[in-house]
Amino acid sequence: MNKIWLVAKETYRREVKTWSYLLMILAPFLLVFFSFVIGMVSAGSSDDNYVGVVTSNSVLKQAIKKSEDFDNYSTEAKAKKAYKDEDIDGYVLIEQKNNQLAATYYSDEKMDSDLKSELLTSLNTVQQQLNLSKAKLTTKQSQSLATRVQFKQKVKHVDKKSFDNDPVKQISFWVLLIILYMLVITYTQVTAQDIATEKGTKIMEVIFSSMPGGDYFTGKILGIFGEIITQVLIYVVGFVAVYCAAPYIDGFSDLFGQYKPMIDQAIGNLASWGLVFTIIGLVLFIIFAAFCGALVAKSENANKAVGPLSTLMLIGFLFTVNMQSGGDTIFAKVLSYIPFLSSFVMPARVIMGNATNLEAAISALIALAATVASFIWIRKIYPNLILQTDDVGPWQNFKRSLRG
Repeated sequence: MNKIWLVAKETYRREVKTWSYLLMILAPFLLVFFSFVIGMVSAGSSDDNYVGVVTSNSVLKQAIKKSEDFDNYSTEAKAKKAYKDEDIDGYVLIEQKNNQLAATYYSDEKMDSDLKSELLTSLNTVQQQLNLSKAKLTTKQSQSLATRVQFKQKVKHVDKKSFDNDPVKQISFWVLLIILYMLVITYTQVTAQDIATEKGTKIMEVIFSSMPGGDYFTGKILGIFGEIITQVLIYVVGFVAVYCAAPYIDGFSDLFGQYKPMIDQAIGNLASWGLVFTIIGLVLFIIFAAFCGALVAKSENANKAVGPLSTLMLIGFLFTVNMQSGGDTIFAKVLSYIPFLSSFVMPARVIMGNATNLEAAISALIALAATVASFIWIRKIYPNLILQTDDVGPWQNFKRSLRG
């Protein structure tokens, strides 16, 4: 057992120290960092976009006081000075003549459309009050003017939880699909290349003389899976840090507060069956990637050997993407129980509401049984595969390994 952990440790240590692994880890964080920088710069520029307001109307003053984009000034002279000192981008002089409000904006540039809309809303509200006051309407007449249109809807059926109408399900669907695709495509290549490279050195005979080949295979799989766990844990810690910090970051707090319920629901979707099938699918793909790497005699042929796995992965990915428009067809139901493909299809069906927890559990057990059986079988023939150094092709190496 100690030798198994020694192989796992060495495999893990060798891979995580490479620049490619480090760049792979840092890439999402760099993307998030630059997004935050751009957001903070944008927030900073928008915070400077103040407009002064000069008015004697008390109602308008209260409305301006509550706004984050406008500042009250008691006199036009003070507003001019603030504009000259570049404390504000411009100022609005609001005058009232014969119960009519007149607003004039002074600046070098036109007022921002959003700010203009916000100001006009307040002005129109006050103007409406002035109009009613001038008309000297009775209470009953004023209430009649406030009468609104009645609008009713009569529909036979509205499926509020359907996939097409639920952005949370769609977010969960795409996040799960992309994560699984990226992890599988990355680590199948890494595993096959690592195994093929070691086989090409012909040092395996020395290693197998000191420990069983099956134990060495177990150690390799554990080491590679350790790399995946490290990467995922770093991403989880990074996500938690961003999740906790977002409410306190200018430019992101309001947006985060608005979408926090959706984010929480998406996390719940991903942390259930999505996590289970991702783990099982990754282990299954890695086991067969090691098998493919052991079939070739040269490391440069590893990518060709892993081709069938890449094809399976692509089929699962594209079919799952097509499920958005194609619906829960009989093919989707069948593929959701086939190992390799079920890691893509079944969690997507669960998120879309097309599969029950019982169906997901049955599919997960089938995939788990296939993973365990594949591990035991490949572990048994791995020593014979890895010691076949003649370049006779993957199929001939495979047949030789079966003969022992």
